Amino acid sequence: MAALESQYMTILKKVLADRFVPFLPPLLGNANPTDQAAKQLSRAFSAFVLHKLLDITPQVAAASVVDDFNDKGIDAIHYHAPSETLYLLQTKLKESEQFKQDEANAFCEGVRLLLNQDFAVFNANVQARQAEIEGALDACSHIQLVVPYTGDGVSTSATDALDVLLNDDDLDEERLAKTVRYYTADDITRDLLGEQAYRPVHAEISLHKHQKVESPKATYYGIVRLADLVALHKKEGKALYERNIRYFLGSSKSDINKAIKATLHDRPEDFFYLNNGVTAVCDQVDPKGKNPTNGARKFKVRGLSIINGAQTVASASEFVDQHPGTSIDGAKVMLTLIKAAAEGEFGKRVTKARNHQNPVQSANFASLDDNQERLRQEIAHLGFEYHYRPEAMTNVGVQAITLDEALRALALLQNDPRYPVWLKSDPARLADPDSAEYQALFTPQLTGAALINAVLCYRAIRILMLANEQMAPARSQERLVYRHGGQAITAVMMKRLRRRINGANAVDANTIPHLVSQPLDQLRQEAAELAKDRLKFEGPLAYFRNLERTVPFLIDLMKNHFGLVNFQTETNPEKLHKLAAEKKTLAQDLAERLSVAAPQI
Repeated sequence: MAALESQYMTILKKVLADRFVPFLPPLLGNANPTDQAAKQLSRAFSAFVLHKLLDITPQVAAASVVDDFNDKGIDAIHYHAPSETLYLLQTKLKESEQFKQDEANAFCEGVRLLLNQDFAVFNANVQARQAEIEGALDACSHIQLVVPYTGDGVSTSATDALDVLLNDDDLDEERLAKTVRYYTADDITRDLLGEQAYRPVHAEISLHKHQKVESPKATYYGIVRLADLVALHKKEGKALYERNIRYFLGSSKSDINKAIKATLHDRPEDFFYLNNGVTAVCDQVDPKGKNPTNGARKFKVRGLSIINGAQTVASASEFVDQHPGTSIDGAKVMLTLIKAAAEGEFGKRVTKARNHQNPVQSANFASLDDNQERLRQEIAHLGFEYHYRPEAMTNVGVQAITLDEALRALALLQNDPRYPVWLKSDPARLADPDSAEYQALFTPQLTGAALINAVLCYRAIRILMLANEQMAPARSQERLVYRHGGQAITAVMMKRLRRRINGANAVDANTIPHLVSQPLDQLRQEAAELAKDRLKFEGPLAYFRNLERTVPFLIDLMKNHFGLVNFQTETNPEKLHKLAAEKKTLAQDLAERLSVAAPQI
């Protein structure tokens, strides 16, 4: 069992401090402020777990915490009336430690004392709730022990100690559950990300003249009133399109969306004939009653997601908002409803195939990458918005990050020296989710904090580089080097920020310009000087789009800027054999080793 990853520990502590600490019972001890802050987070962890397990409010969960000195190993006590269960918790908020035997022994002792109602030995937090706890012990039908932890598991000796308690016939308590409920790092990660996930859409849909296809996937298709889909759109928002490759692009940016609105305005009854229809997937679809008047059959649908047709429905909704006196009751559209999990492989194949019929870019299909949604959820916890699919964005400030920014920032952070050239000459290959280049950028190990930090650093460097370009003499080689070689220069500077970028916390964007201003000024002058010798017979645009030219330029620029002028190419037979197997050139290998050796700011 792996311990809670550092980025999720950062998110968890923020949630604990913001949402649970304010409602905890006062601390009984007088520790120094630093120790008190750590103790409060540890206490709040118990409340977080109760909140997630039982779906109770943070206030109620926090009130259940008894963690303090002399708590006899019990950190929280909560009676859940709907299930008639008394929950007893001992939690451990330590990143790398197992739940150990001494902690289990303390918990077992506390449980025995509580079941014997020996309240005099407990702290004031427990004693203040004596009547409430006595009532819970009298009313409960079940007693459940819960051990939440953030470390890498529970020691064997700890489980043995707990088993002794649970199987102690002398305890004479048949209501005590025979198994401990463990709440692990995986549970924490799932529940934290789940807070930022779009809620599943459940709805009733009426289909006219419907038909059914039984296999390979149960599919219903028929005619639906466009007004019904508009109503669903207004109720559910983006959750209705969770697996679509694009959100609504806005009618002003799409001729298709303009045409949809024009048809609704002039000939709503013709809409069915002029539209390709809407496709949706769902987890479950069940036929219900039939309307005796118009013959429409109702379907109860769970986990609904429109995967093709977002522009149709959203444009119609926008039209209704803009023309409140105009009816679209005559507009109908073909709806195909496929029973297939949207996140499953079949659902993704359908999404991709249906959207390939539209004018879309390969980057749009990043929306089918589950990794992107994980990153969005992590980033949301850190106070930023990540827009990894095209949409009409309302927030374009510093807290909003786009897929294009993420691609560029991560590409320039790579050790592989070809990425700055690809950004200049062939950016599409980096945006294609099926390409090896894209997959090297968006790995499962990439954290939301690292993505935020990479983008913030990239932005700061680019702003400074643009300023330097504007200050360079007009039509000079220096200005053109900054313009066309800016990706290469930025890539070198990004290597010096790797340690900060890969931290568990989001960096303060205001500190980055001050941090990089002086070294970047030195770097861009070094690049301009190097270009004087290298670009005598070729323009900067052509030069920095050429791998054979740019990679040696990067090597010499890194050697000079990093103070590694004696860094040499390795040509021993073992190394050459390894490079041949990896299909790497000597120059590429040297550039990658220089990148790894970059001195950190």
